[in-house]
Amino acid sequence: MKKNEFAVVLASDNRGVLPLSVTIFSLLNTAGPETFYKIYVLSDGIDGENRNSLERMASRFECRLEFIDVSGILEDHDFPHTEQWPVPAWGRVFIPELLKEEKGNILYLDIDVLVCRDLTELFGTDMSGKAVGVVFENFSKPGSHFNERLEMPLTCTGYFNSGVLLMNVDVFREKNLVTAVLDYAFSHRDRLTCPDQDALNGALCELTVPLHPRWNWHDGLTRRILKNDPRERFWRGVTPRQAVEAALEPGILHYQGVHKPWRYNWRYEGERYERAMREADLLHGPLPGRTLPAILKKHLYKPVYRMTRNKILKLQKQFEKEDGQCS
Repeated sequence: MKKNEFAVVLASDNRGVLPLSVTIFSLLNTAGPETFYKIYVLSDGIDGENRNSLERMASRFECRLEFIDVSGILEDHDFPHTEQWPVPAWGRVFIPELLKEEKGNILYLDIDVLVCRDLTELFGTDMSGKAVGVVFENFSKPGSHFNERLEMPLTCTGYFNSGVLLMNVDVFREKNLVTAVLDYAFSHRDRLTCPDQDALNGALCELTVPLHPRWNWHDGLTRRILKNDPRERFWRGVTPRQAVEAALEPGILHYQGVHKPWRYNWRYEGERYERAMREADLLHGPLPGRTLPAILKKHLYKPVYRMTRNKILKLQKQFEKEDGQCS
């Protein structure tokens, strides 16, 4: 029997089966010898053929894969769900109710993430009675885009990205937080721009635990390091030291934005994703979208990423030197 048994939840419909498959493969392929994952897929109509394909891939590893139908989950709730923000996007809100047998920490992942290492460290996070572990995008401050719009008090740490959520389902149940998030979504429906993420932030803002940015990192943040001043205390919710650590050794990469890595584009971390696709036997031949303009753009960005990496390595040496002086 494995020593570490963890529950991980993802959500998708038929349109997202390819990235869903890559995320599940990366999760299982990086698991340590003592790690066993129970994977729950919140399904909005994933058909039998795609389910069978996912089960065949998962059977290469020691794990449990289960599908939970959530296609009717919003029937009793008048929420804004669109093609961009479909039913599966809201599925994460209902996790504490859908997985009644699970206790403690459950990890929710968006399907556009790539797991880069075993997640035992992440699951061991001390939640200190709080509801959710998150990576923050911005700190609270007067006049911010979220504090006023979402009526989030300045006592809240900040605004977090909901693509990676370490959920303490015991606290959710004790405090009836599923209802709190749904009530918030309804009462603020005219203010929500990222509906599910905004609602989670607004309802849970004082019940969060900050996670190291390595658990929800993307190459846009890596590239931004080139512009950031290392003398600043924080870079959008993380310290320069944390940013360097996350860029060099990410735990979970999140491919945010419209340029997704299952299509050819200029993003640096797309190469890591492409390797995972090939290892999972999900890509034969070149990535789709490989056009001359896309190739030229990728080459134009290469010097930017080289300069970024040089700055990151320089900062790493600086931090190591400071640590040596303090010891």
